[in-house]
Amino acid sequence: MTTETKAKGFYGWWLLFFLWVVYTIPIGFAFYSPAVLYPFMIEDVGWSRGEIMMGFTATMLLFGLSGPLTAWMLGRFGARITLAIGGVIVAVATFLMGLMGHVYSVYLALSCLSGLGISCASMIPVQMVVVSWFSVRRALALGLVMGGGAIGGFLAPQIISEAVQATGGNWRIGWFIIAAASIIGMVVATLAVRNQPSDMGQHPDGVAPHEAKATAGANRTAKIYRTSINWTVRDALRTPALWLLIGAVVGSFFLWHVVVSQGPLHLQDRGFDPAMAAFFYSLAVGLSVVGRFTIAALGDIIEPRFLFAFGAFCILAGGILFWFVTPEAMWIAYLYPLLAGFGFGAAYICVPTITGNYWGPKAFATVSGLISPVTMSAQALAAPLAGFLYDIQGTYFTVMVISWIAAAIGFGAIFLCTPPKPKEGGSGGKSLF
Repeated sequence: MTTETKAKGFYGWWLLFFLWVVYTIPIGFAFYSPAVLYPFMIEDVGWSRGEIMMGFTATMLLFGLSGPLTAWMLGRFGARITLAIGGVIVAVATFLMGLMGHVYSVYLALSCLSGLGISCASMIPVQMVVVSWFSVRRALALGLVMGGGAIGGFLAPQIISEAVQATGGNWRIGWFIIAAASIIGMVVATLAVRNQPSDMGQHPDGVAPHEAKATAGANRTAKIYRTSINWTVRDALRTPALWLLIGAVVGSFFLWHVVVSQGPLHLQDRGFDPAMAAFFYSLAVGLSVVGRFTIAALGDIIEPRFLFAFGAFCILAGGILFWFVTPEAMWIAYLYPLLAGFGFGAAYICVPTITGNYWGPKAFATVSGLISPVTMSAQALAAPLAGFLYDIQGTYFTVMVISWIAAAIGFGAIFLCTPPKPKEGGSGGKSLF
């Protein structure tokens, strides 16, 4: 470590805490919490499950489709400003959602705006900052920060559910709470986030470049692949590994999003009261923190694609149990969120870890921004497909079978996702493209 860094202290560890807060709010409150509001909204405004789930789909679609825009903003303004702008957008969208009447088109428009804000305020910017600040301990750092999404995903819906029930089922108060939380996240991002260690005269991991090389040499026995070249996006798109990673994410996370988006409604159909349904829904999201912290501990020791595969298997097992949940079999009610939540948390952290390890930090934001529209758009189909099939058939069985098949394909794809090999003469230029 350099003398200057020793004197000042490595800011990266403090930054992880601030990023944890910044990431927790849009994911825990704005992304996961609306699901506990949907039953109250359906009862109040009279929309069907398929119609209400179109809002969730609109949010997810804009979350994914705005990935290239988020990547452009990161290059133009940096992560700190992008995160702040995203927080403001989410706050405005959710505040207006609380004032919304019964106009369905307004609901869809605000859901789209919320998805755009969440994209700018969470995943890609936060991951980019972590990848820039950490190399040797990348999986550890990503797991610690993004564990905030799981903790927020457990606590935030509980807070929202309690507030709504305490006000006699007033779902609007839930949207106002989300808006207030988003303002807090914006303030923290503005005051505490620093885009790169060089902004503070520091180095990744708090280690000078020559010492980093020595550390890398000493740790070769770990056998974790980390690219040593600067990949271009064009070359990355030509590698089978990128498309296999996309396939693994789409297949495994499709099942997860069916489980998480339909959880409160499915559990109430099976005889659970709204409070218990909200609890098990939150438990599934909250338990993903165990998977995320597992990757934090093991992701720099064991090849992340194998950890992803284990997570994908757990999602599949939990998704199967989800179908059989009843109040008479409470062990299933507790086991399905443990398996599905753990599996999602593990796989979720592996995605940016693999992306950073395979294609490097310089191309990370652009590659992630191009991956996001594909993966998120596919995942966004889960909620409306489940909702509309339920409206037609009165059961989730068909969509569950589709989801199980998709998850099995994703499980196989990640095993084939071996480290990419650059073509001769490629990836040597300065341009990201």
